[in-house]
Amino acid sequence: MLERLELKDLTVRYGRNILLKNLCGSFSRRQINLVVGRAGSGKSTLLRVLAGFHKEYEGSVLADGQVFEPSGNISLAFQNPEALFFNGTVAEEVGYALKMRKMSAREIEPIARQWLQKWGLDPDRCWLNHPLELSGGEKRRLALAACTVFLPPVVLLDEPLAGLDAQGQRDLISLLSGMATDHIVIVVTHEPELLLEQSGSLLYLHADGCKSLKPAEFLRLALADSSFFPLPEWYRYAVRHFAQSSDLPNLRADDVYRFVKTRERMHADQL
Repeated sequence: MLERLELKDLTVRYGRNILLKNLCGSFSRRQINLVVGRAGSGKSTLLRVLAGFHKEYEGSVLADGQVFEPSGNISLAFQNPEALFFNGTVAEEVGYALKMRKMSAREIEPIARQWLQKWGLDPDRCWLNHPLELSGGEKRRLALAACTVFLPPVVLLDEPLAGLDAQGQRDLISLLSGMATDHIVIVVTHEPELLLEQSGSLLYLHADGCKSLKPAEFLRLALADSSFFPLPEWYRYAVRHFAQSSDLPNLRADDVYRFVKTRERMHADQL
């Protein structure tokens, strides 16, 4: 089981243009690994390199210390992956990757049904439905199930929470956290605040390279400089007096409330 994917002085080019420069960092199993940066910072480009689609680069990508070979080892889900459905039934969509691996229909069906259930879909209800007949959240679940049913060690996701309502986002975050137990899960997002609680590391891309940050460090830097990353104004206002704290709360209202109340009591006790 793959434990760690590592970038070593990775510089990505397109012709004479440098798209990414001197990237160093690592992604591990048992956590959601975030890739964050401003628009145009190269987040999606990095995913394409890891997936093996873009080969103009210097440096290396290592998997547990060996050169990483993407073929057969990754699943890449672009933003709104349900837009890429091309099979006529849910059964065919989720089983397609297994069929391409020469598995028989008898072998595929129990695996595909179990995998749908893992992603929160009832196979008895939707097995013969057309994928486009599902609800928005169900389509996203089916798309991600179809991308991962063959158990790739590395799962790459580009803005997986986009277009989902709040409950759909919470459900998907829970599923991704579970998946991280057995896979290296790498998520590109412009809304890292939704995933910081489940993240152990964050790779922040910028013009001169990247920074590998812990979530609390990312929050401190963003609080100190809004141009680094725009945090919600309500959060910035609520914790403005504690911006240098080593244990800033996640961007959830109840966490922030408890954090602020605790700090206020500590301050009152010291007076």
